[in-house]
Amino acid sequence: MFNNTLHLYCALDLELEQPKTNIQTLDSKLDQEKIIQVGYCIFDIENDGINILRQRRMFVNIGVPLSSFIKKLTGITDEDITSGETLLDAYNTLCKDFQDMPFNRSIIQWGGGDIELFKKELEEDFPGQLKWKFGRSGLNVKHMYQVYAQVNGIKWKGGLSKSLGRVELDWKG
Repeated sequence: MFNNTLHLYCALDLELEQPKTNIQTLDSKLDQEKIIQVGYCIFDIENDGINILRQRRMFVNIGVPLSSFIKKLTGITDEDITSGETLLDAYNTLCKDFQDMPFNRSIIQWGGGDIELFKKELEEDFPGQLKWKFGRSGLNVKHMYQVYAQVNGIKWKGGLSKSLGRVELDWKG
């Protein structure tokens, strides 16, 4: 068990298959977007940096092949998806990790919406089977970075990887 004086956090990132109505994914087999990967890391912040305690990357079986655009964009394959688990299994793994290493219930995300989408899709796909254990919304660190960058004269537009590089942090996908 972890010492309660540690400040543990969880950063979440989702990858999605887009619907066939999206101009980039016309070969999609879906009518609405679906989560295809749940990735997260649990970490604490120390004086000399970030200490990553656990990392997970879980593929979610959505029951159909991926669009060619999403395969190219994410590097996720149809084999990854077909050998994946359910979204509820991925959520239960996150909950088990939360039980083992109680982190702040406000999950960190780059941009907005991942944690809200995660909860919404779980509730739709597994009605009555979900007891949500986390905050109502995620902590959007993209907005925090943008304010920091503007105050410090750093380019503030861009994705996570480039933004981390601008503040001399390494991207570990």
